[in-house]
Amino acid sequence: MPYLVTWIEGEEVVYRFVDERELAKIWETEKNFIVTKLDAAA
Repeated sequence: MPYLVTWIEGEEVVYRFVDERELAKIWETEKNFIVTKLDAAA
């Protein structure tokens, strides 16, 4: 299932499209993520 992950670095908004495996790898305690599960059929 694809996810859209968004966070802020300085004044920049960063986003990535990831799957479950990549999602588990990008968690960092010092960042506040917004994670949105995307519908694969869309």
